[in-house]
Amino acid sequence: MEAAVAAGRYDPALREAHGYESIAVAGSGCASDMAVDAARVAIERSAVDPADIGVFVHAYVDEQGPNGVDEPASYVQGMAHDGRARAIGLRQGCNSALASLEVGAMYVSAGGAVVLTSADKYAREGDRYRDDQGGVPADGATAMVLGSGDGVARLLSTEIVGDGRFSRLAPLDSRQFEDRQEYRKAQRERVMSMMRTMTEARRDCVRGALADAGVEAGDISHWLLTYSGRFLVDRDFLDEFGIDDERTTWDLGRTVGHLISGGDSFVGLTHLLETGTAEVGDRVVMMGDSTGFAFGCAVLEILAKPAWQAGR
Repeated sequence: MEAAVAAGRYDPALREAHGYESIAVAGSGCASDMAVDAARVAIERSAVDPADIGVFVHAYVDEQGPNGVDEPASYVQGMAHDGRARAIGLRQGCNSALASLEVGAMYVSAGGAVVLTSADKYAREGDRYRDDQGGVPADGATAMVLGSGDGVARLLSTEIVGDGRFSRLAPLDSRQFEDRQEYRKAQRERVMSMMRTMTEARRDCVRGALADAGVEAGDISHWLLTYSGRFLVDRDFLDEFGIDDERTTWDLGRTVGHLISGGDSFVGLTHLLETGTAEVGDRVVMMGDSTGFAFGCAVLEILAKPAWQAGR
């Protein structure tokens, strides 16, 4: 982050407001290949027989590659799995990965197993440090295997809430304002209506997931929120559900950045399992948030310590 600030690519005031320490930036290769690598690791770690995998759901937003590949979901399935399976691409902005979890759970309920993947690699015109005032896009891929047998966690519920009225509202450009306070005031005034609607939709989403799981907010040990920075954090939302930083993975998120396909909570879950932070019996909330039009929440219960180790 220091290099980006020194080069004039990242506004130091925004860095202070967001609290990022570093951003995950991938080297060579394309997003789809990152998803393939993640899927292979997840399949190897799972207790699911690869022959039982009938569906791949790939969540993404931007260009996935490689050149000449128009269907990244099929590419990921074909490269990560030795056999035939349905391949579904899912694009719902920053809620894509959580939406894939709900879709995948529907297939598992009908029998078989599902692989969920997401991948992000910044490839837009411009600069990742100026692309979105709500956070800094990161590079990374995630994967999860869902099945009806044994595993490290049980999915208790999912909830998706959609509201598309504000999906075309773009953020203001901070470079148009000489004074930082004027920019923040204009930004907050402009999005106030959207923020109120978003807050209620997000709350409804969490309330619905908790109710379906038969738990209350006080029963949740870990809240896996998006890594979108601290600038527009909804403090009232955190207060309502009793969420403090100690029960989130923000210490990790501030070193990763925001995966715009919604993989943040999947990264957080892996971190909880690999570090032993999540204990057997803990309830965990995963969240997705595509600003202005889609919100996702899932509740899980940790069933066992993972047999695999970090990096393997």
